Amino acid sequence: MPLLKKNDEFWMRVKQLAQKSIKSAAYDYFIEPAQLLGIDDDTANILVESSFHKDYWRKQSDLIMTAGLEIFDKPIRFSLYAKDDISEDELNVLTQESSELIQELDTFKPPVPMMTGLNKKYRFGNFVQGPGNRWTLAAAVAVADKPGDTYNPLFIYGGAGLGKTHLMHAIGNEILNDNPHAKVKYVSSENFVNDYVNATRKNQMESFEETYRNLDLLLLDDVQFFSDKEGTKTEFFNTFNALYEKGAQIVLTSDRIPQELNNLEERLVSRFSWGLTTDITAPDYETRMAILLIKSEASQLEFPSDTLGYIAGQIDSNVRELEGALNRVEFVAKANNVSVVDIETASQALRSLKSSAAQTMSNLTIKRIQEEVAKFYHISLSDLVGPKRPKEIAFPRQIAMYLVRELLGTSLPAIGNAFGGRDHTTVMYAYKQISDKMKSDSDVQKDIDSIKQKFQ
Repeated sequence: MPLLKKNDEFWMRVKQLAQKSIKSAAYDYFIEPAQLLGIDDDTANILVESSFHKDYWRKQSDLIMTAGLEIFDKPIRFSLYAKDDISEDELNVLTQESSELIQELDTFKPPVPMMTGLNKKYRFGNFVQGPGNRWTLAAAVAVADKPGDTYNPLFIYGGAGLGKTHLMHAIGNEILNDNPHAKVKYVSSENFVNDYVNATRKNQMESFEETYRNLDLLLLDDVQFFSDKEGTKTEFFNTFNALYEKGAQIVLTSDRIPQELNNLEERLVSRFSWGLTTDITAPDYETRMAILLIKSEASQLEFPSDTLGYIAGQIDSNVRELEGALNRVEFVAKANNVSVVDIETASQALRSLKSSAAQTMSNLTIKRIQEEVAKFYHISLSDLVGPKRPKEIAFPRQIAMYLVRELLGTSLPAIGNAFGGRDHTTVMYAYKQISDKMKSDSDVQKDIDSIKQKFQ
């Protein structure tokens, strides 16, 4: 192979490696503007925009080394020259024997990498499995293994901060790892709406359709946002059909099941249910502990297991709040020069969070809880608090009693009075029944989490 061609191939390989290992913003700013002036005595002469760019490039020796070994079968050193500290004469000397190469590089336009929207840090490997997400994780892995073939579309629902978005990114990253040429796009429903509105306003619908209808994988987050967007719903319906018909994989998330998405056309709801609908519920204590153990390993501080256990016991809503609590504890510990974080430090750090949660619940009443439980189980409020005892009423009543005790801390006699003058032992029994069932029955845990979401 002619030397010029090898130099060209070497430089393209450097940029390919950079695109895989460097975030797109940094790549566009530091890597893309750089030019290969030539290779002299196994040294690549590279021209960058400024001295500031040189500092960044000095940390990229692995790119040059890897590309050199791949293309020339030997290590390649490199010298950096910045436009702001090199004279025109010096530049002419460096480029004298490489003008033809520079001309080729100037005319070469590398393909613009598709903006996938994926976050590379979200992988299956760092997703913590627990009873509340086990089946959804299995479905996501199956989809990544055979996109478009198994569970299409995959519809994941659950409350905020439980890991839906993490799994979406993990699916996309896994598929791209297997097939770097796959056309993958993660987008929130809000951004999909914005893209559609902008395309309509600028008369660029052809470009919009080109972007979305030629994908191999569409990851669409928070589809409940479509509920009142008439034009977007029609466009997404057409996009969904186009992708499905050509065998592309579609993954959707929402905060509720398809049938509860208000104001969505039946034809869309129907399509959302074609594949597999699966849910994620709040992590149990063991899962929360596992998450905290993994996250704390990256800290410079030491977190004893009893401290992590305390944090896991305080935050039971979702993963996002759990991670936020750990970050807050770490911040307070560092501010107080604490290297081994004890329970007292954690309690101090989480005090304001608990106050905030208490403030959120300050407007919550027993009647509000009763109303939401009755609505959730499709029974009347009078039946919920009345004397009837069939299972379809007794179970929701126990749920309501449990929630009143758990969320408001109301005394057992007061709860009994609010539920038709029942004895406090009945309330105690109901609380224990639901507490035990939550440990063994994920459906009960799911119901509790769904009702709690109504109060946030």
